[in-house]
Amino acid sequence: MPESTAWVIRRPLLQGRQPVAALWFAHERFSEAQRQRMILEQWQPGASARRFADGDLLSFALPQWRVCEQLEGWPLIRLGTVLCSAALDPQERQALPQADLWLVRGGQVQALQLASSRLLAPGSWLELGDYPLFDTFDCQMSLPSQLPEPEPLQSDIRQILGNCVAAPDPEREVVMRALAERQPRQSTTGKARKFSMGQAVEAMAAPGKQRWLLHGGLALLGLMLFFNLGHSLLKPRQIDAQAGPEDLLLWIASILLSSVLFTLFLAWLGRQLRVQPGVSGKGSQHSASKRAAQGLVQDQGGTPGNSAEGGAWAAESARQQAPAIKPRAQARRFKPSVWRKWLQRLVQGVVWQDLYGRRQAAYLQRMLDMFERGQLDEALRHAIPLMKDGMPSDPSFATPQPRKDLDLNRGESVSRNLMLNDEIREHLRQVYRQSFNRLDREGRIEEAVFVLAELLNAHQEALDYLERHGRFEQAAGLALAWDSPASVIVRLLCLAGDWQQALHVARRDDAFADAVVLLQERWPEQAEQLRLEWAYHLTRQGLWLQAVDVIWSLPAERERAAQWLLAAEAAGGRLAAAALVKRAILLPDTLDAYADYLTQLRDEPQRSAERAALAEALLQHKSQGKPLAWLANALVHALLADAAQGVGQMQTAQLLSLVKLSQNKLLQQDLPARLLPRHRPVALAERNEPLEWRAGDAGARPILDAVPLDDGRYLLALGEAGAAVVDAQGRVLFNFAQPAWQIVLAHGRQVALVLARRDKVWRVSKLDLVQRRATDLGTLVLQQFAREFDGVAWTIGLEQEVRVVDVDHGFRTLWHVGDLPGQVLQLQADAQNEWWWVGSESGDSECWHYLLPERRLRARDRLQVVAQNVDSPSPRRRLSAGGEVFSVWVKAPETAEPVLILELANRQGWRLPGLGDDLYQSPRAQLSEQWLVAGYFTASGEQMWHFIHRPRAQLAASLIWPESCAMGVRCLGPDWLLFDQRGRLAHVDVNTGQLRNLSLY
Repeated sequence: MPESTAWVIRRPLLQGRQPVAALWFAHERFSEAQRQRMILEQWQPGASARRFADGDLLSFALPQWRVCEQLEGWPLIRLGTVLCSAALDPQERQALPQADLWLVRGGQVQALQLASSRLLAPGSWLELGDYPLFDTFDCQMSLPSQLPEPEPLQSDIRQILGNCVAAPDPEREVVMRALAERQPRQSTTGKARKFSMGQAVEAMAAPGKQRWLLHGGLALLGLMLFFNLGHSLLKPRQIDAQAGPEDLLLWIASILLSSVLFTLFLAWLGRQLRVQPGVSGKGSQHSASKRAAQGLVQDQGGTPGNSAEGGAWAAESARQQAPAIKPRAQARRFKPSVWRKWLQRLVQGVVWQDLYGRRQAAYLQRMLDMFERGQLDEALRHAIPLMKDGMPSDPSFATPQPRKDLDLNRGESVSRNLMLNDEIREHLRQVYRQSFNRLDREGRIEEAVFVLAELLNAHQEALDYLERHGRFEQAAGLALAWDSPASVIVRLLCLAGDWQQALHVARRDDAFADAVVLLQERWPEQAEQLRLEWAYHLTRQGLWLQAVDVIWSLPAERERAAQWLLAAEAAGGRLAAAALVKRAILLPDTLDAYADYLTQLRDEPQRSAERAALAEALLQHKSQGKPLAWLANALVHALLADAAQGVGQMQTAQLLSLVKLSQNKLLQQDLPARLLPRHRPVALAERNEPLEWRAGDAGARPILDAVPLDDGRYLLALGEAGAAVVDAQGRVLFNFAQPAWQIVLAHGRQVALVLARRDKVWRVSKLDLVQRRATDLGTLVLQQFAREFDGVAWTIGLEQEVRVVDVDHGFRTLWHVGDLPGQVLQLQADAQNEWWWVGSESGDSECWHYLLPERRLRARDRLQVVAQNVDSPSPRRRLSAGGEVFSVWVKAPETAEPVLILELANRQGWRLPGLGDDLYQSPRAQLSEQWLVAGYFTASGEQMWHFIHRPRAQLAASLIWPESCAMGVRCLGPDWLLFDQRGRLAHVDVNTGQLRNLSLY
């Protein structure tokens, strides 16, 4: 019988190239005929097949290196004598029961025994009646045995510098111990210039043997301040009637001065007196929870899912994934200590500076003597790092201490620094540079990298140095740990052969374009491979024409690009027009086949919108004048006729550019000097008087969610009836069978996710609106999610965790933040920004703002607790489309009409005419950067929706909804959509000030 364990596995899935020893085909996923077909396709000499109650097992004689995402079955690797579907660590393996097979499902392990299965005979599945059989020659002895493929390159940061790296400390990242494993070597070559320490002594003062004097003097000072403060507080001077105000001020000043000085003394006493020269005064590494609590979050890659499983795994599994790549380093936000500033001012110019300065000068002298005598191993341990120019720091009042080993500091260098003058720093820089040159000549690459990275703080030069010596894997690991530009990381990972992590980083930071440019000149093969992956990534985002541009430079892939052009043309609308223009640029010889299409487009008056779309695409590529002249000349007369009749939105300047692009000399001569004046639509914000609108008639099918598409089309979520794309008149153009309750739209509006609630999980499907194809991605546990995404990376939230998952690779985690200081209450995103509302609605909360695509934390604002309001017992707070946390409520004055109150940084109010009897109802409201859209029930049973322009604080329009049914509101840029479950949809374009109603039947 199978046995399950409650032990939660952190990495429940295999990813990338793995030594696959067996394949598992689950009964609930594959039919018997499908399992037989796949077993026969994967069969190899020496293999065996067994059938369990839950599935079939195909075991290989030798492990086969396979890419797990490309397998139809569930890949298994061998851990000792056990076949397992996950890479378990030793602790996890010890907690599991003895078995022959471990299957990880939902983060838990199902143990199976071979004794509970029966052996299969795949040969009996073959029908050989029609095939004659002949005796074959047995060549087994003459063929070499199958050899396992070489293991893929390791990318663990702990192996960046090979044998010179020590085991990682819990509080640090990987360290280099190049000199710790070697005996100190004496060398007399490369004499360093003797530096006169007289200047250093004058700048830093007295000998280190008087250290006790410094400590004793400061302790005596502290006692004096303590007694003086106590005396001033316990025995204050008697202020009688004859005492002047100066006596009172003198007494107060004495108390304040004693308090400040005594506080500074306690702060100094509590600090550590010694600092490591290779590490900042403050630790450079923190736990993940502390980073998140300070707003210095880490991003981690996740374990990719198996593509054969179709991503059908729960988020409970996703949350336990181990990162596929190291967390990206985050630069610490250094803020100099206030008390150190005051202490620095206090010690300057007095004898205290001499007391600690001479000890530091003596340390410098010993260190420089080591460099001069050629004792590089010992000198590097004592060396003091130099900060980058402009880096803020605190002065150090203690004596540096030598390193225990050569540790590459992964964060920013130092936060406390010796107060050295420019001449001393320049001399140290020259000494370090000479040491680097000497180490380079001797071939001691690890130590040379340490000098560049740690002492000279020249990270990019260190990466270039490793690259020159062909150490791409080490350079890639260091670049990732130092948070180098994403394009540099991707380039180095490609050169190291670690394509899985390279693509992971490229998708995470959208770094394909820059990385291809960096690879193109010196490594064209890697550049072509990355360019191809970039093109596939763009197609998954729905950016078909951009993918054609990327792949066109590869002659072998132009046939594929032509297929993508055909797919874009079949989509119709603006995408088809832009695809035709792209065809005219790339494949001008194929335009003859579109002559009939252009003739119909020119002559049919009702197709003015398509003509305008094609003209817009032509103007976007007007620099390609010669290839596009034929297209422009074919349509320019019809576009001028549209303009004369007031049809379309083209302006005079655009029409003139189009006439010039057509290269029609006669038309340019006959064209009037002044075209007919164009009617410019009046934006809703520019209306002097508020407009009054009314929603349309009810339809027959409920609309649960809606988003606008290009060309006046809409994607509607219809619940269990699936999703539909409709035109401006409400006619259904095509349907998707996948159940849809919520819609997540891609920025390009060519790809979307549809979600359907299933108890505690969500079923997620991806819709390709160009090819009209749907893909079930599986189920996912989530509480909050962004309503927009880039087509691949989608942000979701669960409890105190936020993840960015790759929807095309089994919800693989591209980036994540855990241990947030509160629950994730809401997420908002657009193409450039992402906002998180973290905390409790009743308590303290914060708004986190990230910039995309780099995902850099821009702001972390603490929000005030909303006080209980007598006018509104429970105002509901929400996160706006622009990242502002707001609340709306109704205030009911005794003698005036009720007022809608918007609670933000300040309060604004607008009257609500005709409000119903329930004055304390919570009005529905959506907020963007420019607009507040709020709705309430009127006394007549209808709903009134107000469009309020925030900068002018004025009502711009009112929309009457005929029924008091549940409604939904979506805002995407200038488009506001309101819809209900009676089949009504109202589209308000604030740029044109127009309303469009449609009813779904």
